[in-house]
Amino acid sequence: MEETGQHQALEEETLKPPVTKTAVQTPAAEPSVVAQQPNDETKKRRKIRRKLSYIEPWSVTKMAFVISVALMIVLVVAVVVFWFVLQITGVWQALNDSIVNVLSDGSTSFDLNNYVGLARITGLTLIVSAFNVVFSTALATIGAHLYNLAAGLMGGVEVTFEERNR
Repeated sequence: MEETGQHQALEEETLKPPVTKTAVQTPAAEPSVVAQQPNDETKKRRKIRRKLSYIEPWSVTKMAFVISVALMIVLVVAVVVFWFVLQITGVWQALNDSIVNVLSDGSTSFDLNNYVGLARITGLTLIVSAFNVVFSTALATIGAHLYNLAAGLMGGVEVTFEERNR
């Protein structure tokens, strides 16, 4: 029964004609320039404090491996490009000629490309980079475990995040 009373009251309110008010016109005042101060809402930024107390070692291992492989690819490409730049500019030939002049006994022929050829330099770079991938991945994983041990003793690192207003 109470619902029908509320329903009727709502119908009566919606059926009433809207009330209109007429505004009294006042003469236009001189416009004034008022410096607007920023709202309190724009001044306040939400800050959240969190504590980093554990790092998942497997996640660190995966990320370290991916980053190390990416750096390996970059290093190999950079070494190959650098080798070609030295080849095109004639540095290898100039070094070869200088070494031949120093070792000029006439009976042996010396070719610097036997020692610093593209295949040899690229292979050496790949070997060093592969060791770097293994070493970096292992070091990052050990670092994550050491952080977890230290965070267990000391409580971790407190980080404050702040929300940006755009």
